[in-house]
Amino acid sequence: MKRIILISLLVLGYSLSWGQNKKDGFLPDSQFKDFIPIPPIEYEAEVIVIDSIGEYDTISVKQLAFYKNRIIQFLPNEAVYVSITKIDSEGGISYGPASVSVSKGQYTVTLDYAKFTTLKVYDGASGSCDGFAKVGVGLRVTANIKTNKSNLDIGNLFGLGLAAKRDKLVGTLSVDVIGLESQEITTILPLPSEISPSSIQTVLQAIATIKSKIYDRNTRLYPQIVSVKNTSGCSASNIIKQIDAKEIKYQAFIQQQQQNKQQQQQQQQH
Repeated sequence: MKRIILISLLVLGYSLSWGQNKKDGFLPDSQFKDFIPIPPIEYEAEVIVIDSIGEYDTISVKQLAFYKNRIIQFLPNEAVYVSITKIDSEGGISYGPASVSVSKGQYTVTLDYAKFTTLKVYDGASGSCDGFAKVGVGLRVTANIKTNKSNLDIGNLFGLGLAAKRDKLVGTLSVDVIGLESQEITTILPLPSEISPSSIQTVLQAIATIKSKIYDRNTRLYPQIVSVKNTSGCSASNIIKQIDAKEIKYQAFIQQQQQNKQQQQQQQQH
């Protein structure tokens, strides 16, 4: 069971851990049993929410974004979680827990802070590819690194900074703001490049400030799919295809409704 930790604990060097069976702790995405970060994808399908008088309502996530109180209620969960991606010499990708000690090689360390809800993803036709998607807003810090030593703990930003200072790894650092639109946030967003203790300190300070802007009335929230988890042995890309198929079907439904409405209006005019 995945542990949810506070970002303040992360700074002190705590990390998440999950059980894995492979010797080095890394598995292909079809076997990895936790959430895998993906590039943010806009979620356009309808969801069921509770309105101000306690009644259930069906509304699209895009429409929900115009109601700050309702979108906050739609995203009741918050978490900080770390994942590590291993890239082998042939370009193959596998995933491991944040607690793994890595050998020499290329890795991507992703730290996500998300305010989210978890939605079920399923293949309605065959049921062969089921999973979950985290839909929400937040921040992502990505470190693309090459380690020069073995047995390194790279599961937290503080450890990355120390390893870089001791020439045990080299790499770049980037920060993404996901689903948060605000002029203030744009101003605050840091522009880190290389990994160093000072750049990581700057990033962590910016994260804390941007996180505090989520509830500001001038901050607009646009939920995105930030990570997926399989439950049936399919790949992350297949789960994304299921999400795309659902949204395409929803868009076709909306277009059909609009056409029906236009036809009704034309008939009334005649």
